[in-house]
Amino acid sequence: MTNSLDSTLDTSSLTIPQRSHARRLALQALFQVDAQGDDFLSVGLAEFIAQSTNDISVRLRAIYMVNHAWDYRKVSDEWISRLMKEWSLSRIAAVDRAVLRLGLWEMTGERSTPPKIVLDEAINMAGEYSTAESSKFVNGVLGAAYTEFAANTSAAESRPEHTSE
Repeated sequence: MTNSLDSTLDTSSLTIPQRSHARRLALQALFQVDAQGDDFLSVGLAEFIAQSTNDISVRLRAIYMVNHAWDYRKVSDEWISRLMKEWSLSRIAAVDRAVLRLGLWEMTGERSTPPKIVLDEAINMAGEYSTAESSKFVNGVLGAAYTEFAANTSAAESRPEHTSE
């Protein structure tokens, strides 16, 4: 459920604290949409974000992140399910699931934030909003996902292009 703001969203001027704040708001909103359903995106998201910050740049970035991470959740959930062979997605704590979905979208979908920052932020948010064990869990899943993604991306980028003659 992306919107027309996406084409005009320029986050290059956001400071690191603003990006971090937007990421935390996005995490909280992803948790809510997971619990309340898609209607939260159209009915409650903008109001939730507006109540959380007066900074319009942070608001726009958070809304952008929520919409795109939620749209990307099927891809993220495939990553999580494949990497977590012994666990079903439904057995993962809702906060951890939201952290993983956001982190996977940032690392493999959007890719505008360096992976180390995405990983560090995800680990910190898991510890802040969930448990100390969640930090280790998130680190393991996102670390494995990034290693695999980087290897596949490097391999794909280094392949010679096929030309027809």
